[in-house]
Amino acid sequence: MPRALLLTTLVVSTLALLVSGWTAWSLHRSQSPQRIIEARGLVIHDASGQPRVILGAPVPDPLSQGRTQGPRATALSGLILLGPDGSERGGYGTSDRGGEALLTLDDATGTTEVFKVVANPDRGASLMVKHQNNTGAMLTSWQGKPELMFVDDSGQSYYVRPGANAAP
Repeated sequence: MPRALLLTTLVVSTLALLVSGWTAWSLHRSQSPQRIIEARGLVIHDASGQPRVILGAPVPDPLSQGRTQGPRATALSGLILLGPDGSERGGYGTSDRGGEALLTLDDATGTTEVFKVVANPDRGASLMVKHQNNTGAMLTSWQGKPELMFVDDSGQSYYVRPGANAAP
């Protein structure tokens, strides 16, 4: 009987050491700075619990004061910045349709894109700067040639193109 007790003690002790070693190794690996986190999304909240940064594939539909403003034109994967009231203030991402890369900054309400850069793999790039009163400017190469467009507060557009007379 003492031999069976000794053998049982040895087996149990060995198993306990193996389980402890495996647990320590797993814990160390999970806290390693080289680890990779795989997820479809990440939401970062401020001190008051308000979402402020959304990283997603795809990101959710646009928000104004924390409420959805309808669907995006196409699914977008990237980074969305939210103001303290929950309004979307900008983002950076790639669209699932068309292969565009976008960078936007929105007004304080999250309803107007006041700055937008779009890079399209087939049509070049565009830079748009807009005021909440709908005046703005756009520099683009989407038609294969550089073009500058201005929009006044009445909605009238003025273009500057190579080989054309300058806008008034």
